[in-house]
Amino acid sequence: MIQEKEMNDSAPFIKCRKCGHAFQPDMKTNKAWPCPSCQEKNPNLKRHYRSVADLCILGLIVTAVLVAVKIQKVGLFLDMILSVVHAVLLLVTIIVVYKSKTPWADAAAKALIWTVFGLGILFNVGFPFGFPGIRNIPLIVVYAIVFPYIFWLNSQAGKCTVSQVPRPLGKQES
Repeated sequence: MIQEKEMNDSAPFIKCRKCGHAFQPDMKTNKAWPCPSCQEKNPNLKRHYRSVADLCILGLIVTAVLVAVKIQKVGLFLDMILSVVHAVLLLVTIIVVYKSKTPWADAAAKALIWTVFGLGILFNVGFPFGFPGIRNIPLIVVYAIVFPYIFWLNSQAGKCTVSQVPRPLGKQES
């Protein structure tokens, strides 16, 4: 039982989105993961989740610069405190996604991604609409591109996640 658990941690399985065959993807490649049974190209979920973490890194840098500039100009206000909280969430999301061997199956990674981007759109796009004359068009465009990508990635993760590790052929349950 312990050996089986260790094997599962070191060798994640995904399910082919076309034929449903469970297989071990090549975790070192940045290319699509081909299914050994039907040759369907499955998305490299690890690379895609790390791309989302890279967006979080970019967001963290931008947030840190904006906070530093704004604190120097106007001092500490509620929006700055919210920005710092958002920056901390970005940092935690980056760490969780990069440390996870299978971020597509990691509930914490998924929840953090949705939380970070949901709060980001709320703080940067939603709240400013309540104040006349404040529109953050660049962030609206960024979120208009990022959210469909996250929805797509979530749907692919749902199709490819293996609920139970397949047993090797020839082994019978006793």
